[in-house]
Amino acid sequence: MVTTTWYASPTAVAAAQRMAAEGVVGDPACSMAAVGRPDPRLLPRADRIGIGQSGGYTCLVA
Repeated sequence: MVTTTWYASPTAVAAAQRMAAEGVVGDPACSMAAVGRPDPRLLPRADRIGIGQSGGYTCLVA
């Protein structure tokens, strides 16, 4: 069983800020993007997942 470590990712934060500024969901840096909280079960299994949030937008980087 893989234990996933979640961490604040500067790349994910910057992507979330771009999404919030543009009012769109999706950024090339994100493995998963959402408005609100994404379902982490939809991410591929990974040892580490970076998270960034801004203005209700969330970016996860696996």
